[in-house]
Amino acid sequence: MKKAVLQYGAYAALFELVCFVLTWIIIYVFKPGFGVQGYIGYASIISPLIFIYFGMRYYRDRVNNGSISFLKALQVGLLIIIVPALSFAVVETVYVELIDPQFYDNVYAQDIAQYRKTLPPAEFAIRLKEIKQELILDKQPLFNFFMMVLTIGALGVIITLISSLLVMRRAKEETV
Repeated sequence: MKKAVLQYGAYAALFELVCFVLTWIIIYVFKPGFGVQGYIGYASIISPLIFIYFGMRYYRDRVNNGSISFLKALQVGLLIIIVPALSFAVVETVYVELIDPQFYDNVYAQDIAQYRKTLPPAEFAIRLKEIKQELILDKQPLFNFFMMVLTIGALGVIITLISSLLVMRRAKEETV
């Protein structure tokens, strides 16, 4: 199991890095709006997690003789998640700390502009205070790192549950 977990975790991490770089290039070249950037970003976070399914299927078909229980598939998937979650957290934290230190300032400036247009003044003042507190947290590298691990982890758990249902297969009983 260790080989399959590490192999497919590495595939997911590598694909996540490729998606991150491609996202960065697309945003830099085409300069889409903030809403579109968010969709592109989430797609680049979720798409590498398809390797959870492939890793479970590989384990079922090649390692476990064509069968896997729901719990075993769940175990394999949860272990695979660890590699891309940690790698994405490192890449994203390096990005916001070294490559684009103004990233969160820009994101929150867009949020503030949107809230200013849509919220009444009293609610806007409350939300502005909350945003300033969030910005302070997001600019702390350790907090940012752990939030990215939790983000990928949560999405990975959802994909793992779905994939576990899709790949589980009982062992064929041999007739004597």
